[in-house]
Amino acid sequence: MSKLPLLCLLILSLLASRAGAEDDEARLRALDQKCEDARAKRLAPIREEMARRCMAEKRYLANPEQDCRLEMSTYGDTFQGPRGAAIKGKFYDLPECLAAASAWKEWEASRPWKN
Repeated sequence: MSKLPLLCLLILSLLASRAGAEDDEARLRALDQKCEDARAKRLAPIREEMARRCMAEKRYLANPEQDCRLEMSTYGDTFQGPRGAAIKGKFYDLPECLAAASAWKEWEASRPWKN
């Protein structure tokens, strides 16, 4: 009995599972993008208002509009705290973000050999 057909079958199944994993990862990245788009939509008016207040307070002298917008452009984003821990950004409780987080958890749980 030849081992070649068995080897070919094994290789084909590995390639198929890898293609499936890449499709899953692409789907998960798309969910992440939907989350980030929803967050950006919610954060935009808040950032705009904060930039407007900054300009009204005249915090910057040389180019107040550009400098205020730059300062407020990262408001609500995840950042690193003083001890190196990540401080989670705002609006990760939106439905799109909860769906993405849930999908990533399910995907991780489906891969016990990676844990």
